[in-house]
Amino acid sequence: MIFNRGQLNSYEPPRVEHIELSDKDKRKRWVAVIVLLAIGLTAFGIGISSALNKSAGWTEIEAVSESSGSASEFSFRYCIGEKDRRAEYRTVSALYTSACERASKVYSSTASEGLGNLFMLNAYPNGEVTLEPELYAALEQIQAADSRVIYLAPLYEIYGSLFFCEEDYETAEYDPLQNEELREYFGELAAYANDPAQIDIELLGEGRAILRVSDEYLRFAEENSVETFVDLSWMKNAFIIDDVASELRSSGFTRGYIQSADGFGVNLDSECGPYSMTVLDLTPEGVAAVAGMQYDSPRSFIDLHSYALKPSVGDWYYEMENGDVRSIFVDPADGMPKTSADDLLLWSEELDCGALALRACPVFIADTFDTSSLNAPVSFAYCDGNRVVCSDPDAVFTAVAEGYVLDIAR
Repeated sequence: MIFNRGQLNSYEPPRVEHIELSDKDKRKRWVAVIVLLAIGLTAFGIGISSALNKSAGWTEIEAVSESSGSASEFSFRYCIGEKDRRAEYRTVSALYTSACERASKVYSSTASEGLGNLFMLNAYPNGEVTLEPELYAALEQIQAADSRVIYLAPLYEIYGSLFFCEEDYETAEYDPLQNEELREYFGELAAYANDPAQIDIELLGEGRAILRVSDEYLRFAEENSVETFVDLSWMKNAFIIDDVASELRSSGFTRGYIQSADGFGVNLDSECGPYSMTVLDLTPEGVAAVAGMQYDSPRSFIDLHSYALKPSVGDWYYEMENGDVRSIFVDPADGMPKTSADDLLLWSEELDCGALALRACPVFIADTFDTSSLNAPVSFAYCDGNRVVCSDPDAVFTAVAEGYVLDIAR
């Protein structure tokens, strides 16, 4: 299944179908795989398709509040039980709505009354603030990964505007690859972001934290109207989806899965499977769904691309008229937008999306593609020419596109 970029703009996702699989019925299995691959494309290659159980009560759960934050960027499907279906739907929907509302505010750089969110951290450099437990835990993960991505916030405030441009001529103001002056400025910002002596977060325990910013960086920030020092940028939805999933789990609602439009997903369920993940490849003819993997255990995964499946104003990609693509991914080392591969799919039964994103950063946002640091409990898959490379020796592939071969670690 191959789509060119123009077709992807107008492609409408099919409804999820529930098909019973039989090892004896190859034709039915193949039809199921085609459906799964199509769903995978609409889900940006993540492809947690619905379980293939005809009797399962799969239902799209929607947030019921206009202030539900990032809920509009997520797709949440849940297998409603046979009894008290309306009551269960209302309960799950209310819980999902409140979880989305809270997580969106916790990771926001906008003030929220009574909430120790990212705004509070940025508003009081060198002052002690008390953060929400979820944000504090996320910062602990980021520090443990020795990641400096969050300190690129001032750079992203400029660069992020590129993705709302409608014409190529508008992009030069925000694109360091076209604008030499901006390239130098981004280099300065990256140098500050990379230096713990210039900016760092001190975690004091019990939710207390201090954003340490040097006098030199504060002067630079004042001269250049920098007000936001820290932000989760493209990783934000990874941590939001983790928190929403955690809230659902803690309340006993695990027969479902959540995925975001920008490539993060959590499958809470081991009862209603099997499920499928899809491997995509960027070919000269367009984007191809080249392999489908089947699984039936709870897991988190992220699917990163150097391109957009559905380019449009506001997405984290911009495609120039000459075919060049700018993506949201910026290297903290030099402040330049870059990706080392076109596609990278990662998953884990132990790590959450946020942890996977942190593992992926130095691999996917780099000058060269090197997966040697991606060790257990992380598994990954990507395409290299006509090879579908997979690190998981237990991965079960239900289909591989013609012309592709599997290269699985054994």
